[in-house]
Amino acid sequence: MLRSMILSIPYQSFEIENIQLAPFKLDKNRKPIARLSYHDPIISFHDVSILTPVITVIDYNPENSRLRLDLSRHFNFQIKLNTLYEYLISTIYIHQGTFLNQLNVSHEEIRNLFYFIMDGSILSLYIYPTALVKREKMGISNTSMRVADLKPGDTIRCIITFQGISQIMNKNSVRLRLHHSVPSMYCLD
Repeated sequence: MLRSMILSIPYQSFEIENIQLAPFKLDKNRKPIARLSYHDPIISFHDVSILTPVITVIDYNPENSRLRLDLSRHFNFQIKLNTLYEYLISTIYIHQGTFLNQLNVSHEEIRNLFYFIMDGSILSLYIYPTALVKREKMGISNTSMRVADLKPGDTIRCIITFQGISQIMNKNSVRLRLHHSVPSMYCLD
């Protein structure tokens, strides 16, 4: 059986300095997004797809589609995700005229515009409850299940694709969100 394969960067090889952030443009749904890309000497990606370490499920909430994952045993991965946020915040700060059409926004104000997917050592990914998770036993993928069926303590490995930064318009302000998807996930037994 032929399976589709998603090319991704192992988290150990992921380097922040290879990320580029383009100015905001309207996507196919007419929503503003600043696209991310990844360029190193060997390969270029039009988005940033990272293969995670094996991580433990804390819980899944189908009401808000949030999967919370424990990264406490993966300090280097935590650092890389936090450094990614710092890079994005600093890039928007330096080029705020281009990204925000403003010139006097402080670094801290830009930080406060972001909805973060990290809270300490907890990573929150937003995935529809019906998304499929492949089950793997001894390296062989034999069944699948829904994300909503994951239980606390399950171990998973996934690919997180960061497409860019989305602008979310509120009544009188704008917020920023690291737009992501999870195109592939394995539950490891």
